[in-house]
Amino acid sequence: MKKDYIRLVISDLHIGSHNSKEEQILELLQTVEFDELILAGDIIDFIKVPTFTKMTAKIFSYLSKLDKKITYIIGNHDISFASFTGQRLLNIEFTNHCEFVYGEKKYRIVHGHEFDSGLVHWPVFMNFVSIIQDWLERTFAWKLASWWVDRRLKKRKLRRIWDILKWNKDADVFIMGHTHVPEVVIWVDENQKIKTYVNCGDWESHMTYVIIKDNELRLKKFKPSQPKPLGREEQQSESPSESNSKPRQGILDKPSHR
Repeated sequence: MKKDYIRLVISDLHIGSHNSKEEQILELLQTVEFDELILAGDIIDFIKVPTFTKMTAKIFSYLSKLDKKITYIIGNHDISFASFTGQRLLNIEFTNHCEFVYGEKKYRIVHGHEFDSGLVHWPVFMNFVSIIQDWLERTFAWKLASWWVDRRLKKRKLRRIWDILKWNKDADVFIMGHTHVPEVVIWVDENQKIKTYVNCGDWESHMTYVIIKDNELRLKKFKPSQPKPLGREEQQSESPSESNSKPRQGILDKPSHR
């Protein structure tokens, strides 16, 4: 029996930013089984003022030694890699999109900023805004990116999912990131073909990812290993953390199609 080919898709890690979950990212890469890693954009947050740590070095070191295919789709926050498009650096292939056929279905993966409009396409202005955003996040521990996406969605300034899918109707499964909103939409088109839209979410608020295996696609929330119990003094000084990990649409950890 032929071994299944497993793909892991993650986006919007924003490594170097204040809210990036670097320790959990490394744990995901070390514990989830996959044959190919697809990084769907905004992996490194170059347009802010990135701060790299020892954990950042561990992630880069792990990826550089990984004897598996790594596809890096360039997003708007790591647009600095644009000149690498079509090239290979160590074991990483840089591209603007990724397409493949699996289980008789055509998959297309992009970052998603291509379908946005407005200031996201003004690089100088966005760099200026991002520097201010970075300072505010580090100073006040705010998650301004999540707040901004919520605000834009409420005002419907982002193109609707259906508009995006209209331009990608030749794909059976369309996967993107960019909006930081983990969700799945499944429908039957006019030709009675099952179509699927998936957003990977992000690794600042949700820690979600997509796994493609066994002829299924799953949107999952990563559950990091439990830390060791704290001592009494540590428990007294430990403040409760807040969680904002509910997806807006779709069901996590359930297969989206066969």
